[in-house]
Amino acid sequence: MLVGLKELGVRLEDTLVGNLTPTVRQNMRIEVWSALAYGAFYAIAIAFVPVILRRSGATPFMLGLYTSEQFLGSVLTAFSIVLMRRRRTMTVIALCWFIGRSLFLLLALVVQPIWMIVICAVFWSLEAFPTPGYTRILQKIYPDGLRGKVMSVVRMGRIGAIMLVTPIAGWALDHLGYQILFPLGGLLGLVATFFFTRLTINEGALPMRETKTLSELWEITRKDRPFAYYLRSFALYGTGTLISWTIYPLVQVDRLHLSYSQLGVLGFVQSIFWLSGYFFWGRLVDRRGGLYVLRMTCLIAVLAPGSYLLASAGWMLLPAFAAQGLVNSGWDMGMINAGIQLAPANRVVEYAAIQSTVVGIRGMIVPLIGVGLLRVGVPDTGIFAVSMVLMVAAWFMFGSVQAPTPPPGPETRYHWPIRFRWPLS
Repeated sequence: MLVGLKELGVRLEDTLVGNLTPTVRQNMRIEVWSALAYGAFYAIAIAFVPVILRRSGATPFMLGLYTSEQFLGSVLTAFSIVLMRRRRTMTVIALCWFIGRSLFLLLALVVQPIWMIVICAVFWSLEAFPTPGYTRILQKIYPDGLRGKVMSVVRMGRIGAIMLVTPIAGWALDHLGYQILFPLGGLLGLVATFFFTRLTINEGALPMRETKTLSELWEITRKDRPFAYYLRSFALYGTGTLISWTIYPLVQVDRLHLSYSQLGVLGFVQSIFWLSGYFFWGRLVDRRGGLYVLRMTCLIAVLAPGSYLLASAGWMLLPAFAAQGLVNSGWDMGMINAGIQLAPANRVVEYAAIQSTVVGIRGMIVPLIGVGLLRVGVPDTGIFAVSMVLMVAAWFMFGSVQAPTPPPGPETRYHWPIRFRWPLS
């Protein structure tokens, strides 16, 4: 039976990604195991944090602060380049993730929302700090033309775990509480880190980065005009997304009075679209590039604030959660591959650092602007409308970015598992 399951797994891999070299296939399998563990960690320890904060007495400003701190590590990514000139990329990534994810073990002792926000600030800082190195590793272990398909398989494993665990986590939070669930999630996060360190990657000698100082990073944006315009489009898109982000939990808790179990069901719906989105976006990345995928997600993202604007019952958020699932996968695939698409092959780390820094600066400021608008009397419906307008504007801007076409990859043919033939007449 085990032999049969293994053969079925190999056939499924061939269907999804085609022929791979043994090293690439092994790396993909290791990353799938890491993604499965991370998906469970996310569902248990991350997905419900904003609602838990609100239920614990967090003010709208505290929720805005939590949303902003998720981008603190992105602001610091430029400094990770300095570390990676002296340490192996994998060493920096593993150390940051191990320390950051282990902090969820401490949340078993936390009751006050402010301390949860402090601990999560350290976690998010360490989680995002090595992002340029992670992009570099993906560039090294997966070839052009296949990277999108392989990444989609890995992400589908992660979202499959989220999809299965989220409803269970919602039920467990209603009956057991986060002080039991969060430490369990932290342990799964450490397991995900361990698997990731098992990847086979030949970094060779420690590379001499072309960028020696942080000021040279900004010189790139002055000389590379298409990349600078892309960053402006990227920032506008993120502003449209995040200006409403802090308001969503307020609608869920204060207006619609949703339970953890109900949010778990909505999260399950989101995970279905998140999972299917990776299958679709992965192939589109290989054919059209990451920039095209980011532009597509702009229009889909409009559904999220639009649904919250009109919602008077929990089921009316279904389009928002479905759209967010597609946007999550498209943002993940698009952002990484757009950075690789726009950067010279030997400067991917630098371009990824600039992109992450823009994500961080925007992410730390915009959620607080949303809360500020709420405090001065702007209704949440007005904030949602502004969010939609900014996303549509970003869609137009992305269409003007000049980017090289991705190289064609090897053809991968897909067949239905059952073939139907019309009878001969």
